[in-house]
Amino acid sequence: MVKRVIACYFVVSVLLLNFSRAYAEPSILCETAVLIDADTGTILSSKRADQKMYPASTTKIMTAILAIEMGNLSDVITVDDDTPYEIEGSHIALEPGEILTLKDLLYALMLPSANDAASAIAKHYGGTTENFVKLMNEKAKELGAYNTHFANPHGLHDENHYTTAADLALISKYAMENETFRKIVSTTKYEIQPTNKKSETRYFTTLNKLLYNTSSNQIYVNGSYISPYYQYATGVKTGYTPEAGNCLVASASQNGTNLIAVAMKGVSLEMYQDVHNLFNFGFEEYQSTTIIGKNTFVENVKIENGDSREISAITESSFKTLLKKNQEQEIKSNVTINEITLPIAKNDVVGKIEYSVDGNVIGSVNLISPVDVKSVELESSGGGILYFVLKFLGSLVVFSAVALILLKVYNDIRIRINRRKRRRKYNNS
Repeated sequence: MVKRVIACYFVVSVLLLNFSRAYAEPSILCETAVLIDADTGTILSSKRADQKMYPASTTKIMTAILAIEMGNLSDVITVDDDTPYEIEGSHIALEPGEILTLKDLLYALMLPSANDAASAIAKHYGGTTENFVKLMNEKAKELGAYNTHFANPHGLHDENHYTTAADLALISKYAMENETFRKIVSTTKYEIQPTNKKSETRYFTTLNKLLYNTSSNQIYVNGSYISPYYQYATGVKTGYTPEAGNCLVASASQNGTNLIAVAMKGVSLEMYQDVHNLFNFGFEEYQSTTIIGKNTFVENVKIENGDSREISAITESSFKTLLKKNQEQEIKSNVTINEITLPIAKNDVVGKIEYSVDGNVIGSVNLISPVDVKSVELESSGGGILYFVLKFLGSLVVFSAVALILLKVYNDIRIRINRRKRRRKYNNS
């Protein structure tokens, strides 16, 4: 009996442990962290995500996306005389007057985290480093990263250079929407061919151990020691200064679910351990769900001033979001129809359908008209025949009226002519 009780206790304990592991948010070692849905920006897990932190070289995410938007990969950039001597930390040994393409400098910026590449890019596209930094701050505000302020394009320490995990995730979400950016940050190896100042090829690999790891260092995840490498990782950027600690912005995709994780101010490999745990939590607990597809019929809409006619309201676009598994049945929808007046053009917005979970709106889709509707037309086939008949009868009436008028005019003229003839005849007699 005692053995049975012990066995039952053991089974229940294991079940509770598994349940807790499945639904508890991950334990975070770094000072701040956040996990978001890369498609919608929804925060899935966080730890002091709005606390201001030093971003170190994760700054280069903003530098890279700005340069990509302002230039072309084939742009030719000449290194100025000052950059090679004013930059500390990681670099690719640029020389004064060296000529490279933007493509080469971007890969140097994002893989080996070259500070001299950041400075050369900033001066080329901003005119001066200060002007480029101004553009960085403007872009941050445009994206809604209101707790961010950049003082340089590379992330070397400055008291006035800060961001938050939440802001950094938001900036990274925006950058990852760019195909060129995604390709660069997912690349593990790159080489710069000889230039006018370098006779040898420069080879380098990414510093992001989620993508490429040859060291024997391990992290502790789910009760086991494993490599920092993560099979679903797709980017993004590491960073380190003594003041910022170890920082990591990471992206990963699995079965249509796209996540971005940020871990800031960790020690040693803590940032990789945190990101592994955040990603595992996200992929285990959430799934990408298409709520409604594009051009899906929602309902018929009555046109009040349109002779009781109706039009179909269809979705303007599809709507996909990240939901907790088995939460789809909890979604509620609410349709709002605008006041509609004729005429209506095809693809005109006639309303919207809004989706919510537990009273919180998770998104909406515009409803549009699939056809043109003119005020003089009738849409149904029966209405078309009736309109044709009425039109025919109206034309017949008009034709008859005109014919009668012409006949009357003809008769009046003929009577006048006959009268004149009789008068002449009478006078002649």
